[in-house]
Amino acid sequence: MPRNSAIVSTIEKEFWLRSTGKRMKLEPHQRRILNEMFRVDPKTKKLKYTTMVYSCPKKSGKTEIAAAVTYAFARIYGGEMYSIANDEEGAKNRMYDRMVQALSMMRDEDPELFDLIMPEDKQRRQKIALANQIVFEPSGQRNFAPHVLRYVASDYAGEAGSMNALTVFDELWGVSTERGERLWTEFQPIPNLEASIRFVTTYAGFYGESALLWRIYENVVKPNPHTNEEEGQRIPGIEDLPVFLSEDGSTIVYWDHEARMSWHTPEFLAQARDDPSVQGRESEYRRLWHNEWSSGTEAYIDMEHVDRALVRGRDRELINHFDTFSVPSI
Repeated sequence: MPRNSAIVSTIEKEFWLRSTGKRMKLEPHQRRILNEMFRVDPKTKKLKYTTMVYSCPKKSGKTEIAAAVTYAFARIYGGEMYSIANDEEGAKNRMYDRMVQALSMMRDEDPELFDLIMPEDKQRRQKIALANQIVFEPSGQRNFAPHVLRYVASDYAGEAGSMNALTVFDELWGVSTERGERLWTEFQPIPNLEASIRFVTTYAGFYGESALLWRIYENVVKPNPHTNEEEGQRIPGIEDLPVFLSEDGSTIVYWDHEARMSWHTPEFLAQARDDPSVQGRESEYRRLWHNEWSSGTEAYIDMEHVDRALVRGRDRELINHFDTFSVPSI
């Protein structure tokens, strides 16, 4: 059995989930994907990939994965880390909030480890999160400080000049403005750091709106416009999973259309299909639950209904006059 990466090992040994009250146990496919994403290049001794995209259907634990990756990165590498979303509320209440919950549980369940990683000050004794940041004891990239996680909204100007070791972008499909694109550029990985990466969790986006995510998807996953097949370069050893590699080898994209979690039972997915929020919105249902790109608009009549009506008509020997119509000769 292949040895787990340092990131995966740290996640499963130390990261707590509020939802279960236990340390996180990755699903087999999650473990294989993260082991590949955080593979160290034996020549450079640095992480092989600098941009990582983790995209899969709804309720697949993307936010928990982002928080767990951030925690493990803080433990192994440290440095300046950022939780980024399209607005301040989203940046604080998703991945960052999961981190606060995990550390709160660790304080109660594993105080010895908590004392090791949290600074000996009021933040450790009273609160874990101070203002908009969490401070960790130094580790990993020891020659630069602080070792801190901050949450920020899509404001590229406010963070110009940062020495970002890790940036986690939540729901990149929502970036549709020049301001958001500049934020992505501002937080590009820094090559002279021991570790500097971008980690993205997201659903599929909207054609013509989610331009940044579409460029990543188009360049790496390579959808065939005629067949809808995804023809990007697969990675040896995990070809059975939809993980794709960019031509320059710097970007890895996990783009899944299958709901793989243990709780994605037929009954669960049937309830999702019947939820009022997606009734009459087939394209949105497929975007969320099949991770497929959407135009954002719905057809007046769903083509599946049209096809079924045509079949029923043929079975009843009804005549489609448009099929038999011909222009009389002059």
